[in-house]
Amino acid sequence: MSVRNHVGKLLMALVIVLVAGSSLYAKDSQTMTLRSPAMLGSTKFDPGSYKVTWQAGASDSEVTFKQGKKVVATAQGKWVKRDAKYSNGGVVYSSNPDGSRSILEIRVAGSDEVLVFGDGGEGTESTAGGH
Repeated sequence: MSVRNHVGKLLMALVIVLVAGSSLYAKDSQTMTLRSPAMLGSTKFDPGSYKVTWQAGASDSEVTFKQGKKVVATAQGKWVKRDAKYSNGGVVYSSNPDGSRSILEIRVAGSDEVLVFGDGGEGTESTAGGH
């Protein structure tokens, strides 16, 4: 066998490994920007930017919200598949009787799955910064 054949086989094996391993590096964070106060469970989020992280590939995931280096909250989220991919990240809220808003779900840019919190009922969509 020639050196050229060996190099070709080595390159093909490398491509297969890279493609197969790409799911290990699935996106597991997004930045969201809240323009007004919102609640998630008993935690109040002030307006501002938050880094949201989760465990990639898990159907149920602990979601962490950080502002700078400070952990603001953690919550259990459930991944739910939707009919279409979202081009931008966003947050879906519900309006509470007292006029406050609660976070129901986080939409991830480039994904057809959303992180749902609580019962995940119908809400009002608002865009949030994503990366």
